[in-house]
Amino acid sequence: MAVPLHMRSPRDKFLNQITGIDCEFNNWQAWQRLMEWLKKQPWHQELFGSDKIPSRLLLHSTLANEVSRYLGGPEDNS
Repeated sequence: MAVPLHMRSPRDKFLNQITGIDCEFNNWQAWQRLMEWLKKQPWHQELFGSDKIPSRLLLHSTLANEVSRYLGGPEDNS
């Protein structure tokens, strides 16, 4: 069962609003959905630094934090 929006972390609420992806960004499925969205953005290479996904972004929490920070949102420290 999904966690209601009002109980999600500030980072997850921010990413939900920006991406339109309704989930918590704390598992592999969320990582895949966020990465699919990210690859469609014209600025994704700027975030990655090249065409390849940096190894640090292969962890779901790191990817969510980096995308949120890049877009001016909060990070989740848990």
